[in-house]
Order: sequence, then structure tokens, then C-alpha cells
Amino acid sequence: MIQKIDLNNLDKSTWETFKFEDIAQKISKTIKPDEAKVDIYIGLEHIDANDIHIRRKGVPADVKGGKLRCYPGDVIFGKRRAYQRKAAIVDFDGICSAHAFVFRANEEIIDSKLFPFFLHSDQFMHRMIDISVGGLSPTINWGDLKQQEFLLPPKDQQVKLAELLWAMDDVVERELETSKAVKETYLVKIERELINRKNQKVHFEDLGEVIRGVGYKPNDLLDSYSDNNCIILRSNNIFESRINYDDIKILNLEGVKSKQILKQGDFAICMSNGSKDLVGKSALYVDEGKNVSIGSFCAGFRPNDLLSQRILKHLFSSESYRYAIKRILTGSAINNLKPSDIESLFLRLEEDKSKMEEVLIELDVLDSNIGVLDSKIQSSKALQKSLINQVF
Repeated sequence: MIQKIDLNNLDKSTWETFKFEDIAQKISKTIKPDEAKVDIYIGLEHIDANDIHIRRKGVPADVKGGKLRCYPGDVIFGKRRAYQRKAAIVDFDGICSAHAFVFRANEEIIDSKLFPFFLHSDQFMHRMIDISVGGLSPTINWGDLKQQEFLLPPKDQQVKLAELLWAMDDVVERELETSKAVKETYLVKIERELINRKNQKVHFEDLGEVIRGVGYKPNDLLDSYSDNNCIILRSNNIFESRINYDDIKILNLEGVKSKQILKQGDFAICMSNGSKDLVGKSALYVDEGKNVSIGSFCAGFRPNDLLSQRILKHLFSSESYRYAIKRILTGSAINNLKPSDIESLFLRLEEDKSKMEEVLIELDVLDSNIGVLDSKIQSSKALQKSLINQVF
């Protein structure tokens, strides 16, 4: 059946337009966490952008106040900051944030297996952004959403389209499982073979130096990059050990010290964040021919040599490093690190240079494989998104 679908030439002449209130029911049952009699709580922080699956969970004891009840088959949709594109399928009995909608597909109008993909289409997400109201935290009102109209295929076509999109989702999930297994092997090898707790301490200041971030005011920011300007990285640009250039800031190069310009092989480090899990996260900087520095809530770390860079790349990914960071954080609502905190960090490393080189080679290979797998996953997700938008 799937092969009969030509997404490039979909005939929409038989498609019908429906109001959203006819497409899905809004589940509005609210309950206090201590009265819910369930074990799972889902906040918007547990849902990843552009992902129909929930991969992290909290517990009701984590939160207070009225929450929404949700059931297997429902979809949790983030009504606050819709531009974050958060909508995920529930496969458990639980409660979720009141900053979300809980939707249940109307099977008479839309196949429940197709419904989550419809919510992730650009057509739907862009409409949600358009109808959001408010400044710092734009929110969708149900009164506005329920009146929105969308074009949907006949039910017999929906089944075939859902099969196609779920087949693509299976591809992505298999790739994610492979990547997860390789990452677990990588992390275990770092702990067991590179970091040896019987050896002497090696302080980070012996491996390189901390580069302080650039302070700036909103009025200092520029609209576009040129050779006379500098890209400023912030904590949101440091993601899974790699740097992304989404939502960057730009300053005139005159406001940045030459020492603060990142060099090939430097690391960018998050120094301040509301989440303990994000403070201390790092990413290796790869020079792409532009002036790049870090903001005041980040820092750079410049290794002394290539060997130090290779060691640090793996140390920054280790569980031991994460544990060490969490022990020295300061602050309550906002967690902070000082440059001196990074310099004073130490781990106990393998002393035998020849053995260390053997371990580093193995770790380099594993890290390279992770990069290849992650790139493949991103390509598959891009194809999945393209398929969704071809349908809707």
C-alpha cells in the first residue's frame, strides 16, 4: 500500500477542511499531583523539539499545583512558546504541565496514528505561532485554536500515509538505538581506561587555560555578520558536545579582545544556567573562517597542545567530569561556575603514556563513529520532516 503513495503528486481534490475542535478533543481534567495516583509527570522540559516521543520523565512529587491528566494515546502539546515545536505521544497514565494542551484525536475525522505527525507539520506549527499571544512567554488560547481550519485527506488515505510516516519513524528510532549503544560503550571506556582513580591528580589548569567570555549590552548587538564583526556563542549554542549556530549574537570586533577569539581546538563551556545538567557542558570549536567568541555566561578553554586537547575532549564527556562539576556549583535558582573552578578541577588519569595513547586512539574512533551516526540521524529526521510537510 505504501508504494502506491506519490507524495510529490498528492491529489487533494477530495480532501476536506475541518475546524481543529472537530479534529481533536481537548482533555481538561485537572488534578493535584499528590492526588493523581500515578507515577509519571511530564513537564515541557521533558519533551524535545520536533520529536513525537517522550524520552524523559519526572514524578508527581517534583511539582505542585493543578496538573492535567493524560492517558495512553493522548498527545501533549506545548501551548506556551509554540515556536519550540513540542508535541509528543503519551504511552502511560500520568499527569503533565498545565502549560500544555492534552489532545485526543477524533477518530471519525483523523486517524490517531497520523494525528501526531499532523501536529508536527509546518502548516500546523506556523499557525500556532501566529495565534500565540503575549510577550516574553507567548501562549495559545483554546478559543483561538479550536476555530482554526485545516485540510485533511480522506480516512482511507490517512491509514496509508500514517504507515509511511511511522515506517520513517522506525528508521530514526533504530538509528537512535545504535547511537545510544555506541555512546554507552564510549562513556564506559573513558571511565574504565582513561580515568584511573589510583593515579595522581591532573588539574585542568595543567592542560590549558580558561578564556573569559565577552560582556555586552543589548544596544551593542548587530543585525548581521561581516569580517569586522564577531559571532558570540551562548549556552544554547553548546549542544551534545558540538556547537550549533542557531540564534547567535553578533558584536563589533572592536569589543572583543584578540585572546577571546576562539581558535581551532578550543572548547566553549557553559558557565551559568538554571539547569545543573547544562552548566559545564562543553563543545569543541572547529574553525570555519569566521570570528567567533563566547558570551559572559560561557567561557573558553584553550588546551596547551594536541595531546591535552584529545584528553579534554573525552574528559568533558565523562560522568566523572559531570559529577565534579555538580559538586562545585554555586547559586540556587541559577547555577554558576567561575573560571577558577574550571582551572582547579582535577581527574586521575592514566599515567602510562603508551597505554594512554592506545586508549585515546580507541576513544577517538568511537567519538568519530558517534559523529557519523548523529549526522545520519539528522539526515533521517530532515527526511522525516520533509515527508510530513509533503503530506500536510
